[in-house]
Amino acid sequence: MKHSIFTFLLFIMIGATLQNCSVKQESFGKLDEIFVFCDSLAWQDYRHGLGRFFGQTYLTPIPEEEYRLHWRPSAEIRKYHSRRNLMFLALLDQNDPVSEYVKSLLSEEIMAKIRTGEFFYIPQKDVWATGQYVVYLVAPNKEAMLQRLYDLGELVLDDFEKSYYTRLQREMYRRYENKDLEAYLLKHYPFTLRIQHDYKIVDESLKENYVWLRRLHPARDRSMFIHWLPLNDSLVINREWLIRERNRIAGKIYEGDRIVEPETELKRFKFLRWPAMRLEGTWMNPKYVVGGPFRNITFIDHDNNLIFMIDFYVQAIGERKKIFLDQLEVMAHTFQLKSDLNRKEKSEK
Repeated sequence: MKHSIFTFLLFIMIGATLQNCSVKQESFGKLDEIFVFCDSLAWQDYRHGLGRFFGQTYLTPIPEEEYRLHWRPSAEIRKYHSRRNLMFLALLDQNDPVSEYVKSLLSEEIMAKIRTGEFFYIPQKDVWATGQYVVYLVAPNKEAMLQRLYDLGELVLDDFEKSYYTRLQREMYRRYENKDLEAYLLKHYPFTLRIQHDYKIVDESLKENYVWLRRLHPARDRSMFIHWLPLNDSLVINREWLIRERNRIAGKIYEGDRIVEPETELKRFKFLRWPAMRLEGTWMNPKYVVGGPFRNITFIDHDNNLIFMIDFYVQAIGERKKIFLDQLEVMAHTFQLKSDLNRKEKSEK
């Protein structure tokens, strides 16, 4: 399927290619919003299919949709040419304006492959503006569209999220990066990471092995701590241990924060090159009667016999919080071990 998608890109959109010759403005809007163009009568059915993947509920603790889908009529396509995320759903057997528009971009060869199911979703970047993601979902008929949304919706989401996080990282670091603080971490601790502007070290301890980074704004609070401890063969790292250790460190530096266990899930995933465990849920502080969402990434560095825990939370009353968590997620994924950097430096000499 992925091979077919990229083959598809070689054939699609002569019109867009012509537009690529002109100087484009930068796209604008919120990165977690997607404007959807399709037949108005089919939108409610498509919305349910897309919502299974793009609209999953995220507790913050108030439920938020992971990404917000907004239907727009075909007459407004040009109006939204400069928005960051656009999605088109088209049917080959229909003549509604969106389907006709998308079909005009396709060759007969491509439409034949859509009918056989070889092609379905076509991602494009920077079609009308820079920093833009456009995806075309094309099926022979409505029944096939609904089935393919069900079967391939996760692939469509995965492709979107790769673009989402790439653009989010570029946006986060393009203006200013706290190089001094990054160098400080590398000098004093067994790791460093890329740090967005305005973050400061609020607390640190070599005795307890943690560093607390924080970015305060009048309307929101974003924090991250990195904690490490020696690997012990007798230690069982499971949900109970993760919650207990996170509560211990957070209780100390955050003055009593603790995880809301019924609202927190454990997932296993790959973090950079390490197998890792992720706690994702909500926290509360009984002392200050506040709370919000958090993520916790824990992995074992066997080369140095260390356990690392990267934990981050957001408090932003009255605002969507997932975008701020995602920024911290990007920052966490820039994590680098000092030993790796030293090894790389020696190999380059």
